[in-house]
Amino acid sequence: MTTAYPVDPLRALPAEAYREPAFEVDLERIFRSDWVFVGTADEVAEPGDYVTTELGGQPVIVQRRQDGQLAAMSNMCAHRGTLLAEGHGNTKRFQCPYHAWTYADDGRLLAVPYATRDDVDREAHCLPRYRAEEWHGLVFATLRSDLPPLGQRFAHLDSIAVDADLATLNHWTARRGDETWDANWKLVVSNAMESYHLFKVHEETLEPYTPTAGAYYVVGNADGTATGGTSSRGDGDDYTLLSLPPNFVGVITNDSLLWQAVQPISWDRTRIVTGAAYRSPPADERRGMARLATMVSAAATVMVPDFLPEDRDICERGQRAADGDYRPGVLVPMEQVISDFHHYLNRQLHGAPTPAARTAAVVGLPRAAEPVTQ
Repeated sequence: MTTAYPVDPLRALPAEAYREPAFEVDLERIFRSDWVFVGTADEVAEPGDYVTTELGGQPVIVQRRQDGQLAAMSNMCAHRGTLLAEGHGNTKRFQCPYHAWTYADDGRLLAVPYATRDDVDREAHCLPRYRAEEWHGLVFATLRSDLPPLGQRFAHLDSIAVDADLATLNHWTARRGDETWDANWKLVVSNAMESYHLFKVHEETLEPYTPTAGAYYVVGNADGTATGGTSSRGDGDDYTLLSLPPNFVGVITNDSLLWQAVQPISWDRTRIVTGAAYRSPPADERRGMARLATMVSAAATVMVPDFLPEDRDICERGQRAADGDYRPGVLVPMEQVISDFHHYLNRQLHGAPTPAARTAAVVGLPRAAEPVTQ
């Protein structure tokens, strides 16, 4: 195993963190060893609903089983490793498209065509089972059996999720985005979680509505951070930025949640999935809701300008510099959320102890109604 790159919570990451040798370290010690965001509860609401994903390159199915339990298991046939399912859907059983080996939703091998029970030990060919849990409508999975439950991990952020009533929001799958950026996953998620760059990168799209000077810290540690910002409208409609390492960032307003999740593809390519949830009921053309869906989608576009191309450009620009070397610069106070993320990296990569959850007052940063001046 390649030696993990150094991480200083008070400074930017070194260029080597975005290069190929670091990628395998990230996959093994982070995405194969921790809770990873995989989707929303709406996607697996009914018995039989499933979504497929990868945890550090390991194909996984996350499903609402027939008994109502949320569960995860391997998405690789125990025969010759073929993917059992792709995308999402609803089923009681999974049948391999190669030789039709068939599995129950708890991973038990049910049928093997053209073979007797003496030919195949079915107990020995069950699918590995993993853990999946839900936190306020957000679904996470892990390959590890010994991690603390999500409720314990995000306890310091629970009041924020409750106040925002995240679990009752309706996720509009028609607004789901999925694209690939030519940048390391850490560049993408770090960019998403901080508001320091708004005045420069999003000068015309976001800065006029959520100015950098109005950003503030709420509470955070290596397990997750909540920051906030004031609206330029002066109507008290602050936003909250919820960052849950390693791969989820969401923007919470009074009536919506806009989120971004990352999935590493290679050392210099990352899959970016975006989603949106609103207080309005979910769109369903079968119930005559198509017009409402169009109206809400149009309204959301007006309220939230298309800023992702700007984020993509700046992240890919950072990746193009990763072949060079530099002395990582110090993080400024407005980047405390990045410092929290670096504490997370230090824990996962080096086993370093991490600080307990801290509020803005403890960290010594401005809070709401105390904007940072430029």
